[in-house]
Amino acid sequence: MKLAHVAIVLLAAAAGIAVTVSLGNWQTRRAEQKLALQAQRDAAERAAPLEVSARDLAELPRRVPLRVKLRGRFEHDRTVWLDNRMMDGRAGFVVVTPLRIEGTDVAILVMRGFVARDPADRQRLPAIGTPEGDVTVEGLALAELPRLLELGAAPPPGTLPAIWQNLDYETFERASGRRVARVVVQQRSDSADGLARHWPRPSAGVEKHRGYAFQWYALAALLAVLAATVLVRGRTRAGKAHS
Repeated sequence: MKLAHVAIVLLAAAAGIAVTVSLGNWQTRRAEQKLALQAQRDAAERAAPLEVSARDLAELPRRVPLRVKLRGRFEHDRTVWLDNRMMDGRAGFVVVTPLRIEGTDVAILVMRGFVARDPADRQRLPAIGTPEGDVTVEGLALAELPRLLELGAAPPPGTLPAIWQNLDYETFERASGRRVARVVVQQRSDSADGLARHWPRPSAGVEKHRGYAFQWYALAALLAVLAATVLVRGRTRAGKAHS
């Protein structure tokens, strides 16, 4: 192999090593971020709940994750059923209902829990409890709802209740006509509504990121070995040519 070819191979290997190490580092950081998030959430779970009033709503998004206690009224006619969710090995819906906080016309979206779908009719909404009147809800306030990959555009404003794939604050406000705080609460307290609340830990998937990182680092090591082999062979052949 000519020296010029060796140089090209080494440059290509160096570029490949830089890219694969960078990707490995990114996966490692993703794992660390999820572990840090879980640590924050664990600390919030252990803390005493903060009783949220109308005057706390503006500050609340900057304090999440946070254990909270809410008082208000569920607006069941504005419920969104998030489809294609899994819990305890079953497929179904996560039920999200706005809770209008006492003393204000602003609501907080509450992930009330999970219910399995009818396997024979995906569009049929299961019967669940609908607590009426003033209620108290305890849970974990988070910045946003977990999202799934969605094909196509977000749902247009329309009639609620409805089945959606994902939910964001702006889309909900357009569809419901109700202003909502920029937090969502994963309910932990029991409401005798038949919903399951075994919320998954966000650190799930850390091992996946670590596995991907290992694969990228292993590929970088392989490229380094191949580059070293090419370099040694190139020098050996160059030495024989000059002998």
